[in-house]
Amino acid sequence: MIYFIPLFVEIIFLFLLSRSITKTLSKFLPISLMSLIFLPGVFIHEMSHMLMAVILFVPIGEMEFIPKKSGNGVKLGSIEIAKTDPIRRSIIGFAPVFAGLMIVIGIVYLFSSNLLFFQNQNLWIYISVILLLTYLLFAISNAMFSSKVDMEGAIEILIALFIIFIASYLLGFRPPLEYLGKIFTKELVGIIQKSAIFLLIPIIIDLLILGIIKLFTNSRSRSY
Repeated sequence: MIYFIPLFVEIIFLFLLSRSITKTLSKFLPISLMSLIFLPGVFIHEMSHMLMAVILFVPIGEMEFIPKKSGNGVKLGSIEIAKTDPIRRSIIGFAPVFAGLMIVIGIVYLFSSNLLFFQNQNLWIYISVILLLTYLLFAISNAMFSSKVDMEGAIEILIALFIIFIASYLLGFRPPLEYLGKIFTKELVGIIQKSAIFLLIPIIIDLLILGIIKLFTNSRSRSY
């Protein structure tokens, strides 16, 4: 269970960074360029909503991949989803987070597993692959988190599950520890550990970009 803690902390940190990235870039870049930069991530985000809604038999409407100004930030995309029960609404809302995490972790895993193959290629091919993967990690990780609208009903469900868990624990319904050992196998623990390591890559990319923007704005303000 302890292996979930760094992974959970990284997801929260990446969520905060993604909000800061979109808000910061929206001050300098036009909407058309924002649309182009985040297009792969927005496409995956909205398609995740759509596929999960179809699986759960929830009607969908129009889908947009064009970012729009929304308050102090930017709304990267949207899809119309019919009203449904809180459980299905929450699952549909969380879908892009699960899909985005799997894709980000999968990209880093595939690249690291085939690192020697890429290193044996032409230098320009190797550099191009790194730049492409860096861009994809940036675009996907910063567009995968759900908005406030997506998370409607999620808080109520989490509170209900927490109350049920506490009530069950107090009433003595506690699963034996050997069952946890069967669930958290060595293979699963290994995947969680690697995921925690791989998720550091998009975090580092975001921190570097925010740092570069801050240096640029500071030097620009000093020049005036």
